[in-house]
Amino acid sequence: MLIRKSLFIVVILAIMVAGCGKENMPPTAQFTIEPVNGNDKTIFIFDASGSTDDKDDIEDLMVMWDWEGDNHFDTQYATRKTADHRYNEPGDYTVTAVVKDTRGLTDTLGIALTVTPSNLPPEVPENPFPADGESETAVNLNMKWECVDPDGDIILYSIYFGTNNPPPVVVSSHSYLGLDPDKLEYGTTYYWKVEARDVKGNITSGPVWSFTTIDLHFGSLQDDRDGQTYTTIQVGDQWWMAENLNFSTEAGSFCYEDKPDNCAIYGRLYTWDAAMQACPDGWHLPTKNELDNLVEHFEGSTAAGGFLKDYETNRWREPNEGASNKSGFGALPGGRKYATGMYAGIGYYAQFYSSTSFNSQEAYNLTLGYDYADAFVYNYKKTYAISVRCMKDY
Repeated sequence: MLIRKSLFIVVILAIMVAGCGKENMPPTAQFTIEPVNGNDKTIFIFDASGSTDDKDDIEDLMVMWDWEGDNHFDTQYATRKTADHRYNEPGDYTVTAVVKDTRGLTDTLGIALTVTPSNLPPEVPENPFPADGESETAVNLNMKWECVDPDGDIILYSIYFGTNNPPPVVVSSHSYLGLDPDKLEYGTTYYWKVEARDVKGNITSGPVWSFTTIDLHFGSLQDDRDGQTYTTIQVGDQWWMAENLNFSTEAGSFCYEDKPDNCAIYGRLYTWDAAMQACPDGWHLPTKNELDNLVEHFEGSTAAGGFLKDYETNRWREPNEGASNKSGFGALPGGRKYATGMYAGIGYYAQFYSSTSFNSQEAYNLTLGYDYADAFVYNYKKTYAISVRCMKDY
């Protein structure tokens, strides 16, 4: 009997020793996130049912959640293994789960989660006008660009503009796709960029663009006969008047519709005989060849009209096709006077006599129109009165 009792005690002690030798291990935390990507309108599902423990069943394990990973837990311990959460703000988060077994042992797991905005920012501003890197740009221009918002939101623009790179901001909360800067300097490089902001506060900044204005050289001419002063422009190695002549000859010169105000704006209209005598000393009425050379200097007859026509003063009727005045010539549409005494064409046409006769009745002239970018040199009746631009003698 004593032997049996001793054996029982030995077995019990062996069991106790064996039990004491096995360490009580904490659980292993595991969880998934569905969907793996989302935005600030997505409801994310978190599932920790994959967690394990060597002693407890999964049903007995408890889970506590921290959605932002900031060590401020957003839930209490609970045996429910799933949870859901929607983030109010986009950003990068570390979702943290703490799994606890019935003995109070825990394991912690953090998983990174990126939450994107549900409202997307505007696309990058593009297609600038003037084009990036463009040279010989007009000094009066309407800068333009293109920009869209994927969500159709209203976009406001901040425009950076100046001669330094990076340029300073000059306009904020601009609501349309264009900017009319003040008249620019000739032969100068400008830098600009556009920053687009939608109504949700999303901002997209475009690249820095640049353009260089045309390098023109101006001078002045004082007519000693009446004291008037005219702006002049260098074209190649020649100098031209950049304004219509307004010297009153003894005969054959007129103000459009006999109104002095028109002479002050558009200069006088001259018959060919009067035009041949109208230019001041040291200057002359250009020949047909000189008119042809002027046209060729500005890309030929199909484009030169745009280069030569003024567009800054709004004297031309719309559409003033192709007008850029990149020449600095600034042609104004002074119209004409017919031999019958009728006036016509002011705002529509600019015509300038040459000193070259076509025949006894006609002489060559340069004609520009409001509805085309061409420049035509052709014959015209000498008895009609049109504008004059003088050229400096060689």
